[in-house]
Amino acid sequence: MWAYRRCGWLLVAIGVIHCAIGLLLSWGILAAWSEAGWWHSIERSGVMHMDRFAALWFQVAGVSWVLLGWLTQQWLDRLGTAPASLGWALLVMGLLVAYVLPVSGAWLFVALGLRMAWSPRQPRSAA
Repeated sequence: MWAYRRCGWLLVAIGVIHCAIGLLLSWGILAAWSEAGWWHSIERSGVMHMDRFAALWFQVAGVSWVLLGWLTQQWLDRLGTAPASLGWALLVMGLLVAYVLPVSGAWLFVALGLRMAWSPRQPRSAA
């Protein structure tokens, strides 16, 4: 029950960890990007800098998970349960990523998705 009631905060933690790892792993890319100037510097003169593109979207994904986690936690705090479909979506996403990149944090989404998909049984109120 503890983990279910805090699924949103767990997703926030995954997003923060993702952003931190992205900053550490792409520090050199970000430094070169900064030297080039940020404005319109991923694609210039028909040349696409895929390293900068990947670094950007790595951070966008992490921030998106932080926001989704916060929203999920608000939902849990107000309603007591989250939609099982969100858990299933996180599970499927985690499995797809784990299939192509087994040594990754995708397994965190598998575990979190399973926990969210099967919410604890709520006692039925006597009517």
